[in-house]
Amino acid sequence: MVIAIVVVLAFALNLLVLHDRNSATLVAMASQPLAAGSALDPASLRLVPVDSGFEALPGLVNETQLEEMNGTVLARSVPEGGLIERSALVAPGSAPGLRSMSLPVPVEHAAGGTVVVGDRVDVIAVTDGVAGFVATDLEVISVSERGSGGIGTASGHHVVVAVDAEQALALARALDVGSVEIVRSTGAEPVEGSENGP
Repeated sequence: MVIAIVVVLAFALNLLVLHDRNSATLVAMASQPLAAGSALDPASLRLVPVDSGFEALPGLVNETQLEEMNGTVLARSVPEGGLIERSALVAPGSAPGLRSMSLPVPVEHAAGGTVVVGDRVDVIAVTDGVAGFVATDLEVISVSERGSGGIGTASGHHVVVAVDAEQALALARALDVGSVEIVRSTGAEPVEGSENGP
């Protein structure tokens, strides 16, 4: 009788394991911290099973999509162990000779969310109470959708712009040391005396 019960329990457990495997989908997870603006590289990812009933599954990069997403650009940073969301990836659409860079700025500091692809923007940095233009007349190549922040985050708004090497460094410094304001400058006169302008 005891042997029969053990056999039945083992059979039931095997069925549960097989059911779990069949109901799971493999999705991409960062195996190391991934910086905003970097190209997606499968070598820095690993595949993990997620239950097919998981509510956020449609927004995640799964195993079959990973190859076609290779080379896309991360619009926001992803911590080690973070799942890769499709909304966090943008095409490398900058002009020849330029780079794509994500500026993670809340909507209220990005022209109230009115910036769209194709716009021109200026970036102002405020350090120790002093404001100054960091870069001007940058082309917008991607804008995050409202509510596209990472799982469990309050805000994930970002604007991806085309920059040259010097502008990228200047913007990285500004993001690191102070607050940043994105100004929609489409159709406006160029800012005079800006060292990082075109």
